[in-house]
Amino acid sequence: MKGSKYLLLKNNQDLTKTDKEQLEQILNQSVCLRLAYEMKEEFRDIYETSPTVKYGIKRMKKWLVQAQIFYGKTAKTIRKHLLGICNYFISGTTSGVMEGINNKIKLVMRLSYGLNNFDNLRSRLLGCCS
Repeated sequence: MKGSKYLLLKNNQDLTKTDKEQLEQILNQSVCLRLAYEMKEEFRDIYETSPTVKYGIKRMKKWLVQAQIFYGKTAKTIRKHLLGICNYFISGTTSGVMEGINNKIKLVMRLSYGLNNFDNLRSRLLGCCS
């Protein structure tokens, strides 16, 4: 069905009534797809409802055991970086803002290719990021 990718990726709580009906039709076509979708929602729920780091890690490890079937490589990567990923549970923040700033700096540096001194580059960065 056209547009089903976006229904599957959308958070369940953000779906409208018609979206939910369409999603149910899609999920009825495949048991594996339904299980994978439910696991995706469970993974999201772990991040939204885990109050402590210890509880979050416990839930994540339980999820990884089940996820090995559908999300083999992804589950392996998450297991490898589990402690770093679970640092999210400490403060509930991500490094997304910092990553955005770093990308902006890289873009300005690419556009500033050929500047002869650091002060000019610094001025451009400060002007762009402030």
